[in-house]
Amino acid sequence: TLLAVGICLVKGMSVASLLFVMGLVAAIVGDIILGLPGMPQMKEKSMILTLIGGLAFTVTHICYTAAIIILCGFKWWIILIAIALGLAFFFGNKFIGKLNYGPLTAGMPVYSIFVSFDFAVSIMALISGVNIIGAILLVVGLGLFWLSDIVLMHIYFGNKPEKDEFLYYFNLSFYYLGQILVAASMFFLI
Repeated sequence: TLLAVGICLVKGMSVASLLFVMGLVAAIVGDIILGLPGMPQMKEKSMILTLIGGLAFTVTHICYTAAIIILCGFKWWIILIAIALGLAFFFGNKFIGKLNYGPLTAGMPVYSIFVSFDFAVSIMALISGVNIIGAILLVVGLGLFWLSDIVLMHIYFGNKPEKDEFLYYFNLSFYYLGQILVAASMFFLI
């Protein structure tokens, strides 16, 4: 987030850069909220905190998507790519990963499409001919974010009684590297 704010200070503030910063801030809020169930006094509220954290990340994805569309325009076929990626995300996790989303099952397809939409729009940015370095950073960053969310679903909703440490490290590495690349892409795209 500090990287994005620094880029805005150097290159100037625009609607797109403000949306990127808002998305990064919403991600920080989501990180904090999703970390709360680890505190013993918050255990009984873990489902509601997971839902609120998911909503914060939905805001992140909406902000990123809007920023990219402002910068690159919009093509109708992106909706098809986002739906395909979202369905792969949801059904791959549900049936191949055998995840049980419990009471959140009804909202997971929608969240899966939101997660996939900014990744799909970043692919459009790459094709659209905007700054190639910025577009590559954006695609790789949002691709890593997308993959980290797939792994995150296994951490939260997997059927293992013990938590797999490798999944945590994989998730956090991909997530934070993805966010850094999204922020860095602003230098080339804004």
